[in-house]
Amino acid sequence: MNLKNSKILAGVGRILGMFGHFGILGIILELIGVYKISEAVKDKRIFNYLLLSEVVIYIIYFVGFLGIFGSFFRTVIEPDMYIMSNMPNVFLMLIIYIAAMIIPVIYKIKVYNLMGDYFGNDNFYKASKFLFWGIILSIVLVGFILTFVANIFAIIGYFTLPDEYTENISKNVE
Repeated sequence: MNLKNSKILAGVGRILGMFGHFGILGIILELIGVYKISEAVKDKRIFNYLLLSEVVIYIIYFVGFLGIFGSFFRTVIEPDMYIMSNMPNVFLMLIIYIAAMIIPVIYKIKVYNLMGDYFGNDNFYKASKFLFWGIILSIVLVGFILTFVANIFAIIGYFTLPDEYTENISKNVE
């Protein structure tokens, strides 16, 4: 099956997904590309895991936004309360955010490992490893750099997929 358009959609979507202004458009393009790729390999888990990951991420973003907005709103209503008194709350929200991000990251790691298994592309394996260590080390803020590197490897992985998928490419899929 022809993967040329699918890999370009997924790669461009991953690139746009890294930037805030085009994030939603990028996610949609990546999902469309990965859907077509999952149809080609006849494994819907790839698309389903990515979709679940993205939905959970945006739920976490929304809840985090509500928490930050609530903290800001409380500071505006109670003018005698200083922003520094909210610092423990902000730190706690960061810890909760990182802990909640483990769920979508696990599913994204599964996506990258499945893509690596089907296509024998080491870039997806590297992306999953960097993503794994990135979420673990994000508590000390180094992990955010590692997740950026994981996105770079995923982009390279998408663009280096073959134009045609044949059954004999896959290595070892469950």
